[in-house]
Amino acid sequence: MLSDSQLEDLYKRLDLSELCRQIIHEIRSKEPLRRVSSSFGNVSGSYPSQKMGWTIQFESRTVELPAIELFYEYDSDVIEYWDQAYKFTLKVKSSSGKNCTIAHVPDFFIIKENSVIFEEWKPETKLEELAVKYPDRYMIGEDSQWHNFYAEEFAKKLGIDYRLRSNREIDWVKYRNLKYLRGYIDKKYIVSESIALELIATVTLNPGITFAQLRSQVNSANSDDINALIAEGKIYVDLSTVTLTEQEKVHTFRDQSTYSAYSIAFNLATTNVINSVTNICEKPGSTVIWDGKVFTVATKADKNIYLRGEEGLVSLTNLEFETLVHLEEIKGISQEKPQSDYQEEITKIFLQASPNALELANRRYSILQAYFKGELSEESIPIRTLRFWKSKYKQSESTYGCGLIGLIDKRKGNSTSRYSDEAWKIIDKVIEDNYENFKQKNALAVYNILKTVWLEKQVSGQIIEDIPSQKTFYLRLKKHGDYKQIKKRQGTRAAYKKLPPRWMLEMTTPRHGDRPFEIVHIDHTQLDIEIICPRTGKNLGRPWVTAMMDGYSRRILAVYVTFDPPSYRSCMMILRICVQRFGRLPETIIVDNGKEFKSIYFDTLLARFETTKMHRPPDMPRFSSIIERWFSTNNTQFINNLRGNTQIMKYVRLVKKENNPKNLAVWTLDEFYDYFANGYCYGFYDQKEHPALEGLSPEQAFISGLLNSGSRPHQRIQYDEQFRILTLPSTSKGTAKVQPVTGVRINYLDYWSIETSKFRQASVEGKEVPVRYDPFDWAIAYAYVGGIWVGCVASNYVKHQGYSERQVMIASEILRQKRKLYSASTRNDASGIVEILQSAEKYEELALQCQRDLAATDVRNIIENKADIQLQTFTATDTFSNEDTDSKLEIDNNDNDDLDTIEPYSSEELWL
Repeated sequence: MLSDSQLEDLYKRLDLSELCRQIIHEIRSKEPLRRVSSSFGNVSGSYPSQKMGWTIQFESRTVELPAIELFYEYDSDVIEYWDQAYKFTLKVKSSSGKNCTIAHVPDFFIIKENSVIFEEWKPETKLEELAVKYPDRYMIGEDSQWHNFYAEEFAKKLGIDYRLRSNREIDWVKYRNLKYLRGYIDKKYIVSESIALELIATVTLNPGITFAQLRSQVNSANSDDINALIAEGKIYVDLSTVTLTEQEKVHTFRDQSTYSAYSIAFNLATTNVINSVTNICEKPGSTVIWDGKVFTVATKADKNIYLRGEEGLVSLTNLEFETLVHLEEIKGISQEKPQSDYQEEITKIFLQASPNALELANRRYSILQAYFKGELSEESIPIRTLRFWKSKYKQSESTYGCGLIGLIDKRKGNSTSRYSDEAWKIIDKVIEDNYENFKQKNALAVYNILKTVWLEKQVSGQIIEDIPSQKTFYLRLKKHGDYKQIKKRQGTRAAYKKLPPRWMLEMTTPRHGDRPFEIVHIDHTQLDIEIICPRTGKNLGRPWVTAMMDGYSRRILAVYVTFDPPSYRSCMMILRICVQRFGRLPETIIVDNGKEFKSIYFDTLLARFETTKMHRPPDMPRFSSIIERWFSTNNTQFINNLRGNTQIMKYVRLVKKENNPKNLAVWTLDEFYDYFANGYCYGFYDQKEHPALEGLSPEQAFISGLLNSGSRPHQRIQYDEQFRILTLPSTSKGTAKVQPVTGVRINYLDYWSIETSKFRQASVEGKEVPVRYDPFDWAIAYAYVGGIWVGCVASNYVKHQGYSERQVMIASEILRQKRKLYSASTRNDASGIVEILQSAEKYEELALQCQRDLAATDVRNIIENKADIQLQTFTATDTFSNEDTDSKLEIDNNDNDDLDTIEPYSSEELWL
């Protein structure tokens, strides 16, 4: 961040106008103009920028987020960058040609060493669509770059540049590698001097040695050491060539000069080999044998040849050094006759195909191309059908050199329709106007409308065909029964299930990450089991579970059970448990759009520990499908085998007193959590082979992933009182004034420091200090005084202790309703709330909450290891293992002293 004097120097050096200076000052002093959100298909979130010192919003994880890391965060030329910073008012033409005024907020405003610029990022495909819809607004200029000339002209008047950019500029391999090295770039990992010298010497003597070979030759080094040296530039790797997770293909060099020299030699050798191959493989579709495997030549472009095999495309220019020599083993071409001999046969097939068959083939081709690119199609096509089309396409491509031939329907029969195109248009119009809307008329009612319309058309002479039969009409309805029709009748949530899976085939970040802790999912669900009170035996209802799952290994990192509906308290507890078990937090967290995940406390904690947060699109649970599936799995494997499960409630007419789950409940919350968390989640599920992990258990995949990618010990977090304080909420203001007699006031209560001298210091009295309170105990709070967090207790501790924030909220609402009933003041003071809390038995909801909070306290005691509870041996069943081995990583909590002195957040930072 620039200081005032540095900013003035920048103004003078760039010779910026007064208007431009005012705009920069306005941008730097205000919050973002808009909050981004997820919509259909895009994942928005916040990125914890170390350069800026706070979180930066991104609207898409495949456009803006890569742009932040590739072009702003790690670019030394970029001094500052601001999101959603300034609004343009543009006078443009609409798609109909009318003049109109629109508001445009560029994604980023960037201050560089030699310029200031607004930048807008969009997907390439979106820009192509906009160029068709608004040709005067979006176009490609003579420089082969996209331009929005209206926005450029507006920015020019401000004295600032404007640039429209697309994801075509994103180097996906480099982006994945930057994410991989992020922990070593932002954190200081210390490599032993002897190990560093040995690694550098080995690379110097063996230019081009792979990452995997380097690890095996230098036994004293691990992946963390090599990663750190690459991040520091002491070992050179071309980050744009291959991902660092493919350690057998990553070639290391002493420096960039050595790499460049070897690249020249490598390219010359590759050119000679490719030229010889080109002479053999003149035509795409040729079959070659290489390294004992059969490949098909997919395409040829300049010096690049792409072979297609069982594992996908292979580029001959990207093969590693050792395998290039094997290109000499190419045996030849196994084509029976040249492609030119098939030209007559191809022409014959096209001439024999009906117009409908060709139209169908074209539609199949477009769907198949979207499938190859990993894009969503609005048509719901079974995966088996797609595979069949793919097989036919590849077969024809190999035989004829034209894959489209295989998609032409060659079935015989009378394909001539009974009805004219005009008649079908009338039928489709009736369906669109009367069936495809939220009224959801049934098919018979719409068919009756069609009969009326048809008779009118016959009378007017527009059609002469007989009215279609009911069966024909229903078949036409069925043909329209795709995603679009369901969306029009029932909305996007109902139509979502008709969308095919999103196939991630491009070189982007894998949807589940490259390593453990890179991407995790957090979600909640209400468990299908009834729980009783351990003290009274009264039924307390069904609890909620909050779970955190690692996307790469499918390991359950943390699980928390409570009776409270999802809230920031559950989010804080799940982060606490993760740090307690593994000593660190994940790099990226994917959540839904619940308000608990947008809490200021949750966001502040994630920003403090540099964790990126992503919001999946609303009503699209497939973006977190792995944790959604796990919720279903734990029901079938664990919950449904326990007494008091609620399976029978799906058939309420079968429920009687003797089989009612409420009467059968025997589990208390603490006992259930003990068995569920330590027995099932961290035990049985953790060690059972997972079908998505190629025969490995989540625990094995997790440990193997850390071994290969590095355990990153420098990112460990010490689980102590200081960290627990960081997980506590603050007030909306974030601070409170220290009064010389009463202390600090938080949520209607006065708190005094346990160390009485802390609030009596002259330097503290009358000052605003950061404060936090315990949501599980109303009588406890903390204040940041003298550089440390000081524990505080309520003025009447005995009177207020033990009540949770949830109880206080219920009591406050009861008090408000009472005073409203008697026309009294509705101000909720502490004395009135305590009076309600102490007579909680009079209020059923509050009494139930008191019992639930007592049960939740037992669970937290288990988590904090404060309760003297012996885990019992599990009874072996067909679906549940009797082993309870909570495998944890060994964590040295003394490695990290970062939390010994925790800096507080200002009130502005709390609301970022």
